[in-house]
Amino acid sequence: MVNTRTYILPTSSVSYPPLSRTLCRLYSTSWNRPRQAMMLTPCSGYLCSAQRFPVPESLFEEATVQPYVHNCFITMYEGRHTYRFCVFFKQHLHLRANSLLSSGNRQFRGNAVVTRIGVKNSSVVNMRGRDNALADFIIHQ
Repeated sequence: MVNTRTYILPTSSVSYPPLSRTLCRLYSTSWNRPRQAMMLTPCSGYLCSAQRFPVPESLFEEATVQPYVHNCFITMYEGRHTYRFCVFFKQHLHLRANSLLSSGNRQFRGNAVVTRIGVKNSSVVNMRGRDNALADFIIHQ
């Protein structure tokens, strides 16, 4: 078979979009309390004010057991305020049980992370003042 790969020499100038980090709420099997964590979020353009895309794989463990990350979007309305969140999670029978996300006789096996989504630009933004309490409310519903 013919090799059709293109090789880039180390001397050529290649520019990559900037990487930034975003605060999020992590519910890990390793901890007994949820914590704030920094998630990698590459920018779509060369300015960090451009749209950012989360990389939850940087926070999750056990990629060999469950390589897939699921997500869902949640919009909360509280009075005149609108809050948008994205929940990323891994769930598999062979992952460790998560005491933070399990309730009663229902056991959740895997990790979850909640990020804040901007209302106007639909990009990932940092968690603010009350967002941790709202994330805890969302994750237990």
